[in-house]
Amino acid sequence: MAVNVETVLDDRVAKYINRVKQQRNATEAVVVRELVESGYEGIIRQLHARYQHGELTFRAVADKLGLSVRELYELFEQKGLPT
Repeated sequence: MAVNVETVLDDRVAKYINRVKQQRNATEAVVVRELVESGYEGIIRQLHARYQHGELTFRAVADKLGLSVRELYELFEQKGLPT
């Protein structure tokens, strides 16, 4: 499921996006999508670390990510993260 988002960004973030856009001859949408996906990846890894340290249950991680337990297993497997 794709989501279309329109937002206002901090000037520093906007400057970074414009710089990367020019360097790579990419569209603004591509650069923003990569930033969002990178941030989501970081959240996944942070939550996984908390799960590994016993701070969160597997179900709690799934809930925080808006996934079912089955989807979380698949996600961790895809990312090579131990369950």
